[in-house]
Amino acid sequence: MYPPKEKKCRIWFAALVAALFLALLLGAQETYAVTSTAKLTVSARVLPYLQFNLLSQVSEITITEADIQRGYLDVRSASRLELKTNSTAGYLLAFEGSLWPFKEVQIQGLANSIQLHSGQAFVHQPSVKGKVTMDLSYRFILSEDTKPGSYSWPLSISVQLG
Repeated sequence: MYPPKEKKCRIWFAALVAALFLALLLGAQETYAVTSTAKLTVSARVLPYLQFNLLSQVSEITITEADIQRGYLDVRSASRLELKTNSTAGYLLAFEGSLWPFKEVQIQGLANSIQLHSGQAFVHQPSVKGKVTMDLSYRFILSEDTKPGSYSWPLSISVQLG
């Protein structure tokens, strides 16, 4: 007896698949290498940054009767700052606070000295390589109604990229 026709087809198909598989395994194995070249361009953008440390700051000032007679009070090296930036545009230093009991504050130790007549001032500083340390000195021009005594430090300092 012969197997039914459907079973014969399956046997032939299985034999054909086995023969092809053996041919692939035992046949000549050829290796084909494909080579190509490509050009890759990489660029990077370094964002500007600014690091600021207030190393030391006088916390209060004492005004004497002699300062009132003279009309001003000098406070040398009252603020010590450390800055580092990679910005070629430099940075801005901002001074803010209440001026009373003063009518003006002169700040020295920057690229340019500044005078503060109101509660805030911004001064542009040029960029320099590496860390920069600044010692700032202040001359407080006293108001006519200033009284002797101890006062909290009147100014805060902040920085931003210029």
